[in-house]
Amino acid sequence: MKKALLLGSYGQSNLGDDLLMWNYLELLHDRGFTDIYVNANTTELIPTPIKEKYPGLHIVDTYKTSMMDYVKLIRSVDCIVYGGGTLYKELYSSTGRSKYAVIIRMMGFNLLAKWCGTKLYHLNIGIGSLKTATGKRISKTALAAATRTIFRDQKSYDIAKNDLGISPDKISKAPDGLFLSHIWEKPWHEAKEMPTGNSRTVGINVLSDIPDWINRDHYIKTMRQFVTRLCEEGSAVVFIPFQHAFNPHSDLVFMRENFGDIIEKYAGCTLLSHVPIDEISDTLQKCDVFVGMRFHGLLLSTVNRIPFVAVCYDTKCWRFVEETHYPHAIKLEDIDPDKLAELYETAVATRKQTSELLDGIATETYEEAEEAIRTLNL
Repeated sequence: MKKALLLGSYGQSNLGDDLLMWNYLELLHDRGFTDIYVNANTTELIPTPIKEKYPGLHIVDTYKTSMMDYVKLIRSVDCIVYGGGTLYKELYSSTGRSKYAVIIRMMGFNLLAKWCGTKLYHLNIGIGSLKTATGKRISKTALAAATRTIFRDQKSYDIAKNDLGISPDKISKAPDGLFLSHIWEKPWHEAKEMPTGNSRTVGINVLSDIPDWINRDHYIKTMRQFVTRLCEEGSAVVFIPFQHAFNPHSDLVFMRENFGDIIEKYAGCTLLSHVPIDEISDTLQKCDVFVGMRFHGLLLSTVNRIPFVAVCYDTKCWRFVEETHYPHAIKLEDIDPDKLAELYETAVATRKQTSELLDGIATETYEEAEEAIRTLNL
């Protein structure tokens, strides 16, 4: 019996992390792992499709499991897999957590695995903002303790190799873990909440956890103006939360607080309560255009060939649009009403060409991801 420990930001109602959890469970299952442990912050927020397919999944409470229990678990498994995410980053103050909270925990866990002699893999991960010498030292120590690391973008790979000095023999590059499964390319189940019957439907995703240096009031004002304009023009606007619980500053809470009056004013403006992983592809395919910030919102739009406007709040988003040469994107710090409106109008006017462009990006990215995983020896 092969045993594995899967680690990630699971059980937090974050749609991107939930789909990654599904993909990595499928990967481990396909590689013959029949006894899988997975960390989660809350058991109740693990997606229903995962509970149904993996009823024997062992849930490890992320913060309530003792150090001794972790040591026993690490010693008992054949390997540890970090399943995606921007693991190495200094946190923004808007998250309400210590700047080094994530990377210190990573360093401690990775060193513990190394001392126990257990193989540890980072799969399809990213390096975010590492601005301090302390953050870089912590991250270097943690990465050096891993058996192998696959980075999801070229910039992360270059930072690890050139800035942190990680040996090229221990690192490689492949696309994000979303591209490990083709299930996200087509409707899985019908979206129950999604309104239909409008001439143009625009999906919107905005979030609270943005960098400290962004003018928050300007950002919110610009997005409110943009949404109001869409409603005045007669478009159906659907706010799509990628996190609806766990985080007190979740997408759902942020949208209610900052766009609730607009939603109430216009009959064609809707806020979904949440979007399960088995409904997200259908939700996006019912949109003519998606305007979004969440990283996996951009990736899901890509695999569903839905034209999108990327409002890039984080380096991972900008790296994706740069590496794929996707044209309809703006950095959050550069946002203003005119630029956003221009990007949107261009995306609408070139929908057919943009869908064809996304088809090429998705096809090529899937092929790259499949090749990288094929050669991975877990």
